[in-house]
Amino acid sequence: MTIDTELLRQHVSKAAYDNISLWLHEPKYIQYTAEIEQLIRDERWKELEDSFFKVLEFGTAGRRGTVGVGSNRINRVTIGESTQALCLYAVEFDEAAREKGIVIACDTRLSSPELSRIAAEVCAANGFKTYVFDSFRSTPELSFAVRHLGAVAGIVISASHNPPADNGFKAYWSDGGQLVSPHDKGVLAKAAEIHIIESVDFDEAVSAGDIVIIGDAVDEAYIAAAAHETVGQARDLKIIYSPLHGTGQTNVLPVLKRAGFNDISLVEEQMVPDGSFPTIPSGKPNPQEISANEMAVEKLIAEQGDIVITNDPDADRVGVVVLHEGKPIYLNGNQATALAADYVLRKLSEKEELTSQHYLAKTIVTTDLLQALTDSYEVTLYGNLLVGFKYIGELIAQKQDSEEVFVLGGEESYGLLKGTYARDKDGASGALTLAEAAAELKQTGKTLYTRLLELFVEHGIYEEALVDVQFSGADGFEAMQQLMSKLKTVTPESLAGHTVSAVQDYTTLQRKESDSGKVTDIDCINGNVLVFELGDARRRVTVRPSGTEPKIKLYVQWYEATSARTSEEAEEAYETLKTTLDEFMAQLKAQILTA
Repeated sequence: MTIDTELLRQHVSKAAYDNISLWLHEPKYIQYTAEIEQLIRDERWKELEDSFFKVLEFGTAGRRGTVGVGSNRINRVTIGESTQALCLYAVEFDEAAREKGIVIACDTRLSSPELSRIAAEVCAANGFKTYVFDSFRSTPELSFAVRHLGAVAGIVISASHNPPADNGFKAYWSDGGQLVSPHDKGVLAKAAEIHIIESVDFDEAVSAGDIVIIGDAVDEAYIAAAAHETVGQARDLKIIYSPLHGTGQTNVLPVLKRAGFNDISLVEEQMVPDGSFPTIPSGKPNPQEISANEMAVEKLIAEQGDIVITNDPDADRVGVVVLHEGKPIYLNGNQATALAADYVLRKLSEKEELTSQHYLAKTIVTTDLLQALTDSYEVTLYGNLLVGFKYIGELIAQKQDSEEVFVLGGEESYGLLKGTYARDKDGASGALTLAEAAAELKQTGKTLYTRLLELFVEHGIYEEALVDVQFSGADGFEAMQQLMSKLKTVTPESLAGHTVSAVQDYTTLQRKESDSGKVTDIDCINGNVLVFELGDARRRVTVRPSGTEPKIKLYVQWYEATSARTSEEAEEAYETLKTTLDEFMAQLKAQILTA
């Protein structure tokens, strides 16, 4: 077909036109030529624009997006070039990289088996010993397996909690942690230089021993390591469990059972590994979504269980719902992290094992209740880490040869890790710690929610919320960039009626006070993040574009001192604060959209 280049140029942006031209002429894209030509013939300009207006970048958790044709899509080429780029990059850092090899895992998404097979074929063609799990596995087990097998890197094919149409490529370094700067940008730069993607036949590579199928032995080592993180003895707890059609049945469930939790009732319909996520009304298999937990909560009430535990498809996130006085209480990621930290610190203190060398870690948008807790136990909290658990993993790696001892890390997006057996958040670790805490509280007639209210009495009320501002497609992406630029250059005097007292700009790593103009440095790495303080450093709004989805996230963090002396009084004050924050968030979103 002869392409009418002028017609194409008239209907798509220059960036999209350049990328389409590249895909029509570069040899590595030849398998998609006919499909692209048909899109042009059908004049599907919006689809072409959205598919090609940019190259799918490495975000907070690798490359993630809709499966389809185009530079801004997940497909055989983006997976293949990412894999080959990782191989080429690894060789530059370790001359024994090929012998050490690369480990590959995938979740239960519809396209995951095919895409993981492609990644394996590319690794083997580039001379790397390639380990591939015999079926779907969790992301944290991949993190563990990289170090367990002494591999130079790892790959997970997953789009985490995204809708069914999505998939992604997440890369891990030899320390078991996700790629961080400069490695992530280095791999992407290598991908741009690739003109031919090398590949071999999967079955032939298996026969030759270049691709090694792994399974039970690694599973056993991982489950033993995760279950070893237990710190308590209480086990009388009825758990309702669902992997939301994902991989949690390979890590969370066996770890809970290994640790001695035997009263587990399964949501059978959601034990079926199915990337279309048929039982989830929203189509989003995310423990953060109330609708994703519906079936498990119905079972919790019907069976009068104690807690619900759910995971996203790659099982690195954990959601917990508590049956408290006959009603389900949905704990958010901040509350779960605080409760896990409170429990572990108390148990270590009771055993007289806690020292000043122990430390915890959190991201900048995770609850400041962790700071109050670590202060009370006189241990260190590293809290100025950018959003993404990979920065907690990086911190663990940096301190592994020091005298400091990692206890627990957490992030607001339902991510927890206790111990260093993995270098990424682990739904199994979070589930085990929170189940132990719940079982111990049950002995005295309390629940995790009771303990949360007690923490409010002890430390004041901390509440956090997240507002998403959606920006879809190429136009949305541009609008998102313009909004961030404007907020950086024109500081709002107030947000939803609250005076902005200081602004933290993580692009420049400077904090500026509104009244005095005083500027101080921020001890962190650069990131596209703005923080608006509202009279108290514990009252703030953090603004950042998502690293994996087309939206700006507004993280609201709030603190209120309280005179409450009982859990009941704390609950009343907490409910009042939640109502106030609901109004604040509605006004905040409206203000940001009109900025």
